Amino acid sequence: MKIFFTALFIILSLQCYSRADNIKEIELDGMSLGTSLLNFTSENEIKKNKLNYFEDERQYYVVFYDKNLPRFDDMEIYLKTNDKKYIMKSINAGLYPKNLDECLKIKDEIKNEISSAISVNFVDASYTHNYYTNSYINGDVAFLEGGFIGLDCMFFDNKDKKKFTSLVDNLSVTISLNEINDWIETGYK
Repeated sequence: MKIFFTALFIILSLQCYSRADNIKEIELDGMSLGTSLLNFTSENEIKKNKLNYFEDERQYYVVFYDKNLPRFDDMEIYLKTNDKKYIMKSINAGLYPKNLDECLKIKDEIKNEISSAISVNFVDASYTHNYYTNSYINGDVAFLEGGFIGLDCMFFDNKDKKKFTSLVDNLSVTISLNEINDWIETGYK
């Protein structure tokens, strides 16, 4: 019976990542880029859960989402400002492992699941965080037509946690359109 449940879990987990060559064909907990967040929640909930990362209005904004997610704990979803259709441009799904070793193990499991499900190769994208300069991000990235998939274990250094008390260690799985990366590179304008 234990083997049955393990096999069932693996099969269901692999369904999170549909076979794809285009980033818009990838799903995280049933959500995919290029579709409307209204398929999952109301306009009122979207407005209520907008994260105020910026003091002024920008080209894009971020919405927090944590309803009915079978695999992930929560998501941050990027939407274009003034888009009344609420089309998802980037999805950042989060998990909160207990320690870095657990995070790296889960990250590698997810990377292997995605790689075998969609025949994509990840490359190492680890780096010292540009803002939290004492912290090192263990990351991997894969590029598809129209965007990328990123996997990051972000376990912050105690010096950064002391200075920035809202930091939370996490594992992030991101699917994103190139337009969001371009926006980030312009300084989030």
